[in-house]
Amino acid sequence: MRLQSKDKLPFPSRKRLDNFQTALCHTIVDRMEQGVIVFDHENILFANKTVCEILSVSEDFLSPGSSLEEFIKFGVKRGDYYPNSELTLAAIHMRLMAGEDFVLLRKTPNGRFYRINSRYQDGIGISTYTDITEETREKAVLETTVETIAQGLLVHDRENIVIANKHMLSVMNLPAEIVETGTPWIEFVKYRAERGDYDSVDEHVQKILDAFDSQTGFSTETRANDKTIRVECRNAHDMMFVTYTDVTDARARETKLQQKEAEVRVLAETDSLTGVKNRRAFDDYLAKQFKHWQKNSNNSQKELALILLDLDHFKPVNDTYGHSFGDNLLKRVARRFGKVIRKSDTIARIGGDEFGAIVEVACKSEAIEIATRMRDATRQPILIDKTKLRVNASVGISYFSDGFNDASAMFVGADLALYAAKDDSRGSVYEFEPEFAYNAKAKYLLEQDLMSALDKNEFVLYYQVQQNLSTGSVAGYEALMRWQHPTKGLVSPADFIPLAEETGLIVQMGRWALKQAARDFGGKDNNTRVAVNVSPVQFRESNLIEDIQQALAEYDLAPEQLEIEITEDVLIEDNSNTLNILEGIRELGVGLSLDDFGAGYSSLGYLTRYPFSKLKIDRYFIDQMIRDERSQSLVKSILSLASNMGMKVTAEGVETPEQLDLLIKSNCDEVQGYLLGRPEPFSKINR
Repeated sequence: MRLQSKDKLPFPSRKRLDNFQTALCHTIVDRMEQGVIVFDHENILFANKTVCEILSVSEDFLSPGSSLEEFIKFGVKRGDYYPNSELTLAAIHMRLMAGEDFVLLRKTPNGRFYRINSRYQDGIGISTYTDITEETREKAVLETTVETIAQGLLVHDRENIVIANKHMLSVMNLPAEIVETGTPWIEFVKYRAERGDYDSVDEHVQKILDAFDSQTGFSTETRANDKTIRVECRNAHDMMFVTYTDVTDARARETKLQQKEAEVRVLAETDSLTGVKNRRAFDDYLAKQFKHWQKNSNNSQKELALILLDLDHFKPVNDTYGHSFGDNLLKRVARRFGKVIRKSDTIARIGGDEFGAIVEVACKSEAIEIATRMRDATRQPILIDKTKLRVNASVGISYFSDGFNDASAMFVGADLALYAAKDDSRGSVYEFEPEFAYNAKAKYLLEQDLMSALDKNEFVLYYQVQQNLSTGSVAGYEALMRWQHPTKGLVSPADFIPLAEETGLIVQMGRWALKQAARDFGGKDNNTRVAVNVSPVQFRESNLIEDIQQALAEYDLAPEQLEIEITEDVLIEDNSNTLNILEGIRELGVGLSLDDFGAGYSSLGYLTRYPFSKLKIDRYFIDQMIRDERSQSLVKSILSLASNMGMKVTAEGVETPEQLDLLIKSNCDEVQGYLLGRPEPFSKINR
């Protein structure tokens, strides 16, 4: 039916309109994600389907007119209200009676959390249930984490404390109210300042403010009563996250460890015998001082000096009195050095009987004075086990200003000066000179050549004739070693024999000389005698008797054709081994000659203890006897003494007819020297 314009639509009645609005509201509320309950002081007026699902109850349980008290008790009985249902019940009753808004936390049986916001207006309350499970769990995890960490934790913004965990109270020895949420963090700082935790309060506060401004953090250590606390501050989200770690025990352990390390370091740097520094510590300190002087020497008016001191003839002390006695001697000497040097100086035992000192002096003369006082300290009598002993020392000094490239070179310089002092005269004090380094280099190069000279057949024997004065005939020859160097030519024995003895090469060279002399003079029809010099090193480091036997047998040299010449250096040690070797040589039928008799420390006791068949008078006395009556008297006395003891005598260094005539008149047995013949190769001698 078509409506006419004059027709009107029917308007719904008021009752129908109210019913429509109510249904519409129910529909809307039922479709909300939140649960909703409407109630008055006694009854539930409305509950949507969502809240029934949330609480796992039937719609009838929350139907309009249901008892609000029963609903509340239901939740209490089931334990829904969090964290304490009984306390929550009392609080709900108070809020309901007062008609006040309130917020609750409810945990449903399925483990989910809901926040209940209740509002009142005109005696009607509306509660909404919002799912906050994830939010609650995150908060619980955060709270658990905050309380679980071992450190104290404090979080604050620019003004107030946001959170502090329980560990904060125990770690920092604090009352709870000092770090309550909302407390200004400056109050926390003031409390600690009054307790004396800070060296500077203003400095600490400024650090925090600067960290806020720069959005950075910082680390420091502070005190909390008797504790040591490690503080780590980190800035994030315009808040300062601060952890407090008790490191008291750790620092105590570190201190003990540092003490132990210091003790170990001292032990590692100390000579166990004397108590002064050892070689390793000395070298390290010298290197540091050298580098320091390289940087600052231009601004310094002083001088850095290195002193090396070596006791003279220390080995005989050990051999005579024993190593324990020698150790006591070194201890006493070290204590004396400690009294000589100053507190700013460094003294060390370099090794064996050698000591070193590093001193800073105003001038070189001051270093010489210190070195001399150290040497003189060794000369004072030392009483050990009722034995009074006097020792001496040689000293070498090098200076930074000598122009060394590094500390090692400076040490070598002092060492070269020390060797020069020993070579010149024991007990001397020598300063480094460039010539020492040049000579040392030349010596080293010569040593390198010497090591291969034997393999390259560069050694030759020259022979000097010895004449029998009673018959005028050849009594024999002395074998003298020469080195035919490929570039230096004929090298004098005075240059290479000491080097060979020092390096031990003399043992092989001496064995070669024995065999070469036997080869030259061996044979059944040859009765000429040959004398071969033997070094003290061969007595100590070779089987000399076996070497002699092999040479005699291999080249058919008769024992009476061979004569072994030794110097008194062999006899200085005066031990049973030396005597056994000399007696063994004589038992072979080989002659024994004591060379350079009258020089050095010659003792008449040698002639009674050792089986010599000949003495050779030192050339010095032969040279002096024409113009010096005392030397002439000494030569005649030696000749008389030898004759009475059944020994022959050979006079060395005869160079003039006057010397020869006087020796003939004095009844000398044999002579040797340039007057009678210079040393020559075997091929040129007249046999």
